Amino acid sequence: MPTHTLEGVISQTTFWDNDHKREQIEELVEQAKLANPKLHAFMLNLTRKVNNESGKAIAYNRGPLKTRERIAAKCGITNWDDPTTDKTQGVKKPLAVKDIARATIVFSTIAQMFAFRDYIYTTPEYQAIKDKQSDAVKDLWEKEILDQYKDVKFFLQVEIDFSTKVNNVPTPKKTIPHIVELQLNVSQMAWGKTYGHAFYNLSRLAYIDGKQKFVWDDTDCVITVPADISGKVANKLRTAITHCRSIACGDQDVLLAASILSKMVSAKFKLPSSKECESLPAAQHYSYKNRKKPLVIQCGPYDYKKAANQDSSNAQAWAISFLASFIWANFTKSQHKPGVTGTAANWHAK
Repeated sequence: MPTHTLEGVISQTTFWDNDHKREQIEELVEQAKLANPKLHAFMLNLTRKVNNESGKAIAYNRGPLKTRERIAAKCGITNWDDPTTDKTQGVKKPLAVKDIARATIVFSTIAQMFAFRDYIYTTPEYQAIKDKQSDAVKDLWEKEILDQYKDVKFFLQVEIDFSTKVNNVPTPKKTIPHIVELQLNVSQMAWGKTYGHAFYNLSRLAYIDGKQKFVWDDTDCVITVPADISGKVANKLRTAITHCRSIACGDQDVLLAASILSKMVSAKFKLPSSKECESLPAAQHYSYKNRKKPLVIQCGPYDYKKAANQDSSNAQAWAISFLASFIWANFTKSQHKPGVTGTAANWHAK
């Protein structure tokens, strides 16, 4: 029985064809269960070959397998049992979802991360797919992209022996490739991820003409925060805004942007009432509730120097962009200093 893949790009492989995306997703979840041990074996093999000259351990985080529901959301499936509700614009094909099995390695310095990155370039798992697209590894440090979340993200190919059923007919067991993701990071990134992602995740909800793209001053750009995650988004924004104020050092533009988003959170979101708090754990008394309707932020020009119309959507879009840049610029500056040189290290699962 033939297998199916996307031509010319890094792609998953399935026995089900592209006309059966729900079946493809379920097949890929099963494949990932076999690929996940291969990913961890790959990393453990590296620990035996690459040592840290400083002797410091490198943290290794095992990411959980992506669930069927999360993959489905990426592929535009809003109701698993009703294909008529599927989205068709700005969504992925199941074969393009390459991070079902994934892991992260956290380094103490950029030098260590770079050394490890260069070593992975030589491995068969990377070499097998390096020519299928211009960037088999999304390396934002190498590209010198400033003011953005930065990591080194590898797509690696592992081989699994797999069989399934297509239309209730068993397929013969076959060795097929499965793509996994390995992300390299530096420990100081932790706070940047925590606070920067509050703004970064908002930008990922922006679309222009059906395509995911954030341009804060473009009137065709709209950010839509789904109601079912809006409370979580508000909680993260509140924390990130507080952090921005704490490191603003009196910068009036930073304080203005923080004030604009703080007002938005206060106006657009509600905390649980006293009555509701009676049935909630104490930790949730100060967590914002999900909105009944999506939060929509219409982008467009905003003159922050005049600091007018601070409650407008245009002002909010500018503030999101400005504080995202502020967070990552400050993190980037903290990283451009000497680190431990030499090869990257031994790490321990945690």
